[in-house]
Amino acid sequence: MDHGRARKSAGRGRGFGWESENSRKHLRDYSRASKNTANVTTQQQTNKLASAEQRFQETSKHFAKDAAHLLKQYKEESSSEEDDLDDDGILSKLTQSYKGFELSNGDKLENLGLTTQYLTECCQSGAITCLVCISSVKRHEQIWSCEKCFAIFHLPCIKQWVLEGVAQTTLLSAEHFPKRDIPWYCPKCRNEYSRSKCPENYYCFCGAVMDPVPDPWNLPHSCGEQCNHLLSQPPCGHKCLLLCHPGPCPPCPQTVKVGCYCGRKIPITRRCGKAGWSCGEKCNKLLSCKRHRCLRTCHSGECDTCGQISEKSCICGKKSGMKPCAEPLWSCGEVCGKQLACGFHHCEKVCHKDGECGDCPRAGVRTCPCGKKKLQGMACTDDVILCEDTCGKNLSCFGNHKCPRRCHFGECGSCPLMAHKPCRCGKREKEVACQKEYTCETRCQKMRACGKHQCRRKCCIGDCPSCEQVCGKSLQCKKHKCQMYCHTGPCYPCPLTSKVTCRCKSTAITVVCGKEKTTRPPRCRKKCVIPPDCHHHSRLPHTCHFGDCPRCKQICKQQLECGHICPGVCHDKVVVKNEIKAAAPWEQPQREYIIKKLPCPPCLEPMSAICQGGHETSQFPCHELKAYSCGRLCGRKLACGNHTCALQCHVVEDAPDTEKAGTNCAACEEACSKPRPDGCDHECVSPCHTEDCPPCRKRLRMRCHCGMVLLKHLCCDWAGKSDKEKERMQSCGNHCPKLIEKCGHPCKMQCHPGQCTSAEQCQKKVAKRCPCKRRKKDVLCSLVDMKEHLVECDDMCLSIKAAKETERRQLEQKKKEEEERKQQEEVERFERKIHRRSRIRKNDNSADEDEGNRQGILTKIFSSSLTRVTALLVFVISVIVYTYINTQI
Repeated sequence: MDHGRARKSAGRGRGFGWESENSRKHLRDYSRASKNTANVTTQQQTNKLASAEQRFQETSKHFAKDAAHLLKQYKEESSSEEDDLDDDGILSKLTQSYKGFELSNGDKLENLGLTTQYLTECCQSGAITCLVCISSVKRHEQIWSCEKCFAIFHLPCIKQWVLEGVAQTTLLSAEHFPKRDIPWYCPKCRNEYSRSKCPENYYCFCGAVMDPVPDPWNLPHSCGEQCNHLLSQPPCGHKCLLLCHPGPCPPCPQTVKVGCYCGRKIPITRRCGKAGWSCGEKCNKLLSCKRHRCLRTCHSGECDTCGQISEKSCICGKKSGMKPCAEPLWSCGEVCGKQLACGFHHCEKVCHKDGECGDCPRAGVRTCPCGKKKLQGMACTDDVILCEDTCGKNLSCFGNHKCPRRCHFGECGSCPLMAHKPCRCGKREKEVACQKEYTCETRCQKMRACGKHQCRRKCCIGDCPSCEQVCGKSLQCKKHKCQMYCHTGPCYPCPLTSKVTCRCKSTAITVVCGKEKTTRPPRCRKKCVIPPDCHHHSRLPHTCHFGDCPRCKQICKQQLECGHICPGVCHDKVVVKNEIKAAAPWEQPQREYIIKKLPCPPCLEPMSAICQGGHETSQFPCHELKAYSCGRLCGRKLACGNHTCALQCHVVEDAPDTEKAGTNCAACEEACSKPRPDGCDHECVSPCHTEDCPPCRKRLRMRCHCGMVLLKHLCCDWAGKSDKEKERMQSCGNHCPKLIEKCGHPCKMQCHPGQCTSAEQCQKKVAKRCPCKRRKKDVLCSLVDMKEHLVECDDMCLSIKAAKETERRQLEQKKKEEEERKQQEEVERFERKIHRRSRIRKNDNSADEDEGNRQGILTKIFSSSLTRVTALLVFVISVIVYTYINTQI
């Protein structure tokens, strides 16, 4: 309410007649008090004994006292204009009939929902504000209420709103469109109203009484009678029991007996506004598919569609498949294809019920495509004849032209005519294609609101938008740019600030943006929090600082590979001097220092070690500890039982005891004397041994049956096999490359021994043609020689052959005449050349003889050299071809 009063005070001087003489008086008193305070402050400043702090406190007290006094008077004045009503008594009287409906279980309908808010605001002074004039609505002023959002407006304000809105919306002349109904909209919810619903008179909230008389015991703008509006939430048919009230009607308070949503429980007594209730059990209603039941908990409204899948037939019944139960009908997508009643055509509809094919679409009275000529008595097998008249259908173009083509099938297409059309901005007019929109290339030269950039839009109609470019100028901080739209005058200073912090970010100072580099960072007294760059968990304690931390002085204590602890100082980050050699003798060598991680020093702990063969024990430093050989012979008995290992001391692996040889001892080098298996002619490559000889791993090379692939088999795999198995192993598995003797087609069998299939079994298709090669027929190779597959020339072939023969004779005749003409021209040219040379030959006989001798010699040399080169090329090509053929075989 105070906020609305403040807005009314701010509206003075703009045509709002809301200020009073008392308000002006208080403002004058406030200005005088301010002047007196300023005079007192000036006198206090001249007093040298009073301090600046005392003068400031005294001035603040004077200002606070005057402001509190003025605010108190202003509140008293505003409350005296319109006192608040007895809202408790009015609301109790208004809802008396509504609260009388109580149930035995203590269900009281005291909560009226959104209606309570409207009733409370209507009783309070200045709580309702008209959104048109932005002022409070008085109790004695005429009002109008929206039917949808229930917002309250002054009646004169809403009338002016409707008239101004209609005047701005109308674009057509009332002289030519006198009965045009232009709608208008609510200022708050934009609900649409017709022109006939423009409010003219002042009615109460329920609309029963015109110009209701104000009554302090009733709600303002209310007639005091029962509302009697039909309730719509939900539409139960009962009427509202409240007295005439603003806002929506509350839920229906009547009591009814209703069952649960699924209808399985006994009906109970409930309020009509909240009649629906759920029993909490499974719905179990039969779904629309008539097969399954609803699995949801007892709910309101219709059950969901069935989500299960079952087997269903399509509409035509040709196919069936698993489909959702929610889709009772589905189409297989196939064309019906049944013969229509005419007996000539077939149904072209897609998957439909039996008996819905309909009549033949070409039966009955038919017209030409343009519709000017009607054709009666035509059979459905006959095509419609064009009427040879102009189409004349209206085209969708600028000039409303008609189709100039003759009567035709299909769409008329775009308009082919030209028309004089103005551009969008109206500055140009040009003859262009009638169906195209014409926009000129003239760019708008008007300046935008920024005063810097032009509109530059093509064919602009004058509604130049505001400049959308970002200013982008660098601000004083030199770090950010102005993000405002292009504007006039200087840019505002950078509103951002920056923080200068220490290394650990715990101590910081705030500076203006752009001063970070020139400001010295603050000094921090906290411990350094930089994590260690070595393997230790923490550094030696020291204060926060910039730059690198000092080198770690802690003991390394890393576990070496041998398991001992490193006793040296931490060496993860060590400064090492690196000396760069001079590039020339006269240059000085350069030195540089780099930070490097050094490895741990070698472990010097003494350790005992036994030789690999277990012959003796020796002492070594830990970093030199390794398996060593004492140099003696191994001496263990080999597996053959006749010899000992001749290797030097070594690690024996998988030995059964300390006397016998292991798997890595030297094997016996004597040759094996055991007999070889049947079919193997190779010797055993293993040395002396006691167990059976290993399988022979020699490879046997042989050609496959077709002779194209060189196969390799292990001797152990080939020996001892049956003839049938050997025949299988000798096959390469590829298609036989041989050709059938009679027909010449490739054999279809895999690599095999013996003869290929006969020509009578060849299934290769052969193109058989007529003698003139025009007609063709594909025949199996085994049936080519049969008479029933013979292809003869037809009349068309004979006519084509005769035409080609006539054309060939004509070409030969033309060619012969052309050759005779060229020979005649050559003879005449030769005769002219001879007559000309006879005159010149007398003076140059000696020169011609020498030149002729030289040309003869060159011709002989060239002809002999060319013959030799040709013979050499033929020989090289023959050798290459021969080599390639042998390689393939």
